[in-house]
Amino acid sequence: MKKSSVFCVSAFLLFIVAAAVITFVRPKDTYSYYENRNLSAFPERTAEAVSDGSYFSAIETYCIDHAAGRNTILKLKTAFDTLVGRLVISDVVVTDDVLLDFKDYDYESDAEVDTRSEWYARKLSELTDIIEGYGGYYCYVGVPCQTNYYADKYPSYLENHEKRTDIILSTFTKYMNEYGVNFLDMGAVAEENGNPVWFSSTTDNHYSLMGAYLTYTSIIDKINRDTGMSLTYPLEEDGGIVFEKLPNRYLGSRERKLFGLSRIRDSLYIASFADDIPFTRYDSGNLMDSYVYALPPDEWTQVLYSLYMGGDCPETVIETSRPDLPDILIYGDSFTNAVECLAYYSFDTMYSIDLRHYKDMTLAEFIELKKPDIVIGIRDYEDLITPYLNGDVFGLLPVN
Repeated sequence: MKKSSVFCVSAFLLFIVAAAVITFVRPKDTYSYYENRNLSAFPERTAEAVSDGSYFSAIETYCIDHAAGRNTILKLKTAFDTLVGRLVISDVVVTDDVLLDFKDYDYESDAEVDTRSEWYARKLSELTDIIEGYGGYYCYVGVPCQTNYYADKYPSYLENHEKRTDIILSTFTKYMNEYGVNFLDMGAVAEENGNPVWFSSTTDNHYSLMGAYLTYTSIIDKINRDTGMSLTYPLEEDGGIVFEKLPNRYLGSRERKLFGLSRIRDSLYIASFADDIPFTRYDSGNLMDSYVYALPPDEWTQVLYSLYMGGDCPETVIETSRPDLPDILIYGDSFTNAVECLAYYSFDTMYSIDLRHYKDMTLAEFIELKKPDIVIGIRDYEDLITPYLNGDVFGLLPVN
């Protein structure tokens, strides 16, 4: 073998060995910032896992997740894919003006949707009975996430789940009406308002702060119609609320998956009230600074959707010391965060719990303990009838 060949082979082997050593020796991250997901942990070795092969598959996944230089390699690949104009990059559908989630072609049958919708509507009716039993009011709110809102932006040859969403909405609405549970469909509200482009983000799965404001005001309007209350909210037209666009670069969840290399840009907003409403904030029982926007230190620092309420928190309580107003509980997932930044305006105490993280008790137990005057569940269309994590009100599993 020629010396040059020996050198090349040796260099290649040295590179492989060095990469392997670095992969296993260096400190391990548990979270991928750009992919917005948790990285796999090193698997536990058991006789069963070894015999069925899952242990070795898990090791392979672990090595891929923690490979030396992984982010650099992924960024270079993303840059190349972007340069050649690929439509789907890292499971992100790249269109002219919006970044969307790639949808698979498998989903529940109509029968499965019917079964789950009936089961969940029935459970929500039981929750309604608990709340109305002490004189409270309950409403479940469905919100179109970004991919639902921009379903028409998908190329015709890709799945956009629009038909699936329509079936879920119509079936679930039917059962909610049958069981007498208040349901507010924000997709219908947005349509009544002309489906404004400002409702939803173009680079993230959430709605914008203006979309959250429309959701918040629609909730208040429905409460007033259903109960005869006279709750108020700040109006933009008379200067009661002012929206301000942040100059900071916003990395939405899909933009992050593209390492910020997309040419599509979006912005985050904050809002200020004309009326000064002092408040005290507690997170999981701990006294916090009184803020609802986790503002960056300067205009050059990138911002994420965690700007709103500082991101996900198991339990947050905001007290405004206005006992003449009712208390509210808002529960759900990250879709509640932007609404929380606004909703405390209308209430004395605002509780909010994220049931992906809140484990102290079930939602029903929390409600029976606190007895808030108003309870609002907020759920996006993708998981509108999914009890796991955010809607499993009694700590139960859904029937098949």
